[in-house]
Amino acid sequence: MRENTIRRPIRLLVFDIDGCLSRGSMHPFDLAVLQALRDANMQARTDPAVPAVTFCTGRPQPYVECLIQATAGYIPALCEGGTVLFDPVSHAVLTHASFGPREERLLALLRERVERELVDEHVMFEPGKVTHLTLLVTSPRSPQELLPAAMEIAAAFPNEFDVETTRICVHFLFKHLHKGTGVEWLSQHTGVAPEEMAGMGDARPDITFLEKMGIAGAPANAHEDVKAVADFVSAHEDAQGAIDFLNYVIAQNRRVLNDGMTEGSGREL
Repeated sequence: MRENTIRRPIRLLVFDIDGCLSRGSMHPFDLAVLQALRDANMQARTDPAVPAVTFCTGRPQPYVECLIQATAGYIPALCEGGTVLFDPVSHAVLTHASFGPREERLLALLRERVERELVDEHVMFEPGKVTHLTLLVTSPRSPQELLPAAMEIAAAFPNEFDVETTRICVHFLFKHLHKGTGVEWLSQHTGVAPEEMAGMGDARPDITFLEKMGIAGAPANAHEDVKAVADFVSAHEDAQGAIDFLNYVIAQNRRVLNDGMTEGSGREL
């Protein structure tokens, strides 16, 4: 873990979803964590020690919108690995400025080749993705089985795409667009500096945004590389770890406020 001492209260808490708030697809959400995040968003409007809550996830916008509604969210969230921003107040859905016509053309070419070489009755495109490709893989096939062929396809587009796998997915992601660039965009959009944010993630792709946070957190199930950049590592996994981190951030905020070190820091989100 890294050492960290905040001097201004955390105004925004940014959670990855899978591996932090839930165990991922085919697992139910713990209603306790949804209630805790909802309570935080309600209290954040009046209590300077309680940060608002939002998300930075690889999930597509419709999934994220549903979770924002469930947690009374009012701050924009990052979808598709930081490349899509959803504003729940204006209902705007924006793509990152670095995803332009060139990227659209490359993605279309990639999709054609992936469909031709990888897609079958057990391998399908995940609906709703705009800025990258995700393949859903069902038994008897597996993401690890597809990985060599997927990497060979990505190599046909030099220095453009990374390939990542989960237990049920294969992702093709642009190298220059990630959660770190997404958080910088979120900061510009909200006016909240990254050092006034706290973030929790569990997987290596989360490191790019956790390194920018005022406080970085990880659940007990996080990858060791993630724990190495975290200021706080919970003894609990996924949802209980998220609640643990929320309480930790609130306690840190109360300490800072009680120490009187926040003159002129502002509040309203």
